[in-house]
Amino acid sequence: MKKLLIISLITLGIFACKDVINEIPDNPYQTTPYAFDYDRTLLPPPRIPSDNPLTEEGVLLGRMLFYDPILSADSTQSCNSCHNQSNAFTDNGLQFSTGIEGITGKRNSMPIYNLMWHLDGFFWDGRADILRHQAILPIIDATEMNETIDHVLYKLNRSNSYKEQVKKAFGEEELNEEIIGKALEQFMFSIVSADSKFDRVMLGIETFTPEEKIGQVIFNSEAIPIQEEADPNNPQNFGADCFHCHGNSLFMRREFLSNGLSGNGDLGLAEFTGVRRDEFKFKTPSLRNVEKTAPYMHDGRFETLEEVVQFYLSDMNASSAVDFSNAPNMHALKDSVYLSPTHKKALIAFMKTLTDEKLLTNEKYKSPF
Repeated sequence: MKKLLIISLITLGIFACKDVINEIPDNPYQTTPYAFDYDRTLLPPPRIPSDNPLTEEGVLLGRMLFYDPILSADSTQSCNSCHNQSNAFTDNGLQFSTGIEGITGKRNSMPIYNLMWHLDGFFWDGRADILRHQAILPIIDATEMNETIDHVLYKLNRSNSYKEQVKKAFGEEELNEEIIGKALEQFMFSIVSADSKFDRVMLGIETFTPEEKIGQVIFNSEAIPIQEEADPNNPQNFGADCFHCHGNSLFMRREFLSNGLSGNGDLGLAEFTGVRRDEFKFKTPSLRNVEKTAPYMHDGRFETLEEVVQFYLSDMNASSAVDFSNAPNMHALKDSVYLSPTHKKALIAFMKTLTDEKLLTNEKYKSPF
């Protein structure tokens, strides 16, 4: 009797184990955490949303979507069309991007690296609160891809490769709008620029040239307006005051700011908020890779860095369209500031040390097709 009881308990144990094993699906949803490979001493800690952690599988799905023209109504335009890696993910030197219907937009294409530190609004006017929402809007914008989400999903879910990848990345049988946004968000968050000459100097691997070092000092020094009583034949050099809006290792500020530019009919942040004091405020882009992102400003009005520097040195009070109560960040720069030609050249030389050649060629960011 005792022996029979032992056999029965063993048998029950076997079947109990079998029941537990059978609860595990044939293809379990397992992902691999995405590993960043930049030096963590150069940039702030990653800022990744807790509800969309980066995984190798999710980043790959987002990369597939980023480079696939199937997102546009006529399958001719992808995200990459206006965000070319070799141009630091901007639009091939164009002032304005053109959609599939040949409609030209009114703003310059923004770069999309180091976006994990831009969690305070996207687009020049901040109309998207988080990156996954920003990723969807160009698809349905009539001036860009001019598609519908329903039709995009119909096309994508006919593809076995997409259905296989979405199962690996999110454990779902098909894509939906949320997954498209999250996958694109993951890929764009994975794009990090932190391997410029500036970074290598900070790590002690390289050194600035004398000209670049002077440019760094000018970049990080306060600007002092030219005084009327100053001798015009013996002007003095002062700082360029760049660091207030483009300081720290990211070379940006997360706020939306006015830089004194006339609007050209574009109210910027105010077009989204409807608030009067938000007029002419735009997202402050990073100066990393600025050598590769011409033309400059929200409307691409300046073709060269020399033009940009000269604008900031000019008398901005001459523009009646600018309300400087909206631009407290400009302080001294709203008046004329002097830099000698030699020091302007040095300032630009320093900004060119922010170019990350690895970003422009990194295989991880190229088309997976």
